[in-house]
Amino acid sequence: MSRYETEDEQVEAIKSWWKKNGTQLLSALLVVVIAISGWRYWTNAQYIDSANASSLFEALQVNMERGTFGEVSREALKLIQEQPDSPYSVGAAMMYAKYSLDKGETEEALAQYEWITENAKDAQLRNIAYISLARIQIDLQNLDAAQAHLDFLTKANLKGAEKSVLDYAFGLMAIAKSDSESAQLAFKRVVENEKTETNLLGLAQIQLDDLAN
Repeated sequence: MSRYETEDEQVEAIKSWWKKNGTQLLSALLVVVIAISGWRYWTNAQYIDSANASSLFEALQVNMERGTFGEVSREALKLIQEQPDSPYSVGAAMMYAKYSLDKGETEEALAQYEWITENAKDAQLRNIAYISLARIQIDLQNLDAAQAHLDFLTKANLKGAEKSVLDYAFGLMAIAKSDSESAQLAFKRVVENEKTETNLLGLAQIQLDDLAN
């Protein structure tokens, strides 16, 4: 028997979990990509500013982990505005977007993710932003906008962990559309993907079990 009384309760449970944990599922990938992109930026540019950006990015990460990002949020915006070509600015925008979302400032979060899609040189970072945009739009019930982002990512032919996060988003979209069959197929792809992050794997399995009842 499903642990939820109604489909609406299931949708709300998923939204709540994703708001709390969804960004964390992408954080490990973000750190790795930023590190690689930052090294390329450093070796190609050799600017003092790039070293300063790196140090500031590390400080932003520490504050994000401590829950004190608000104390340095202006520095994040300054980095984004003054060094838009730096991969560290993209990382700062990612953190500022999450900070804004946690505060309930959805429009600001959307603006930051949109900025990333337009300015990030690394395809993986753009993909993270597109997935985040889709997730927010699903929460807002702006399903046409969310579908456009998901369709764009489908054409990107994602692999591995990125693909599992995308498939999970497709599952959320299907639930929002009351399409249980498509939701099951999407969550099944997540479960069958050997690169799926452990927490996401468990959540997708729970959703499969609930949808089967």
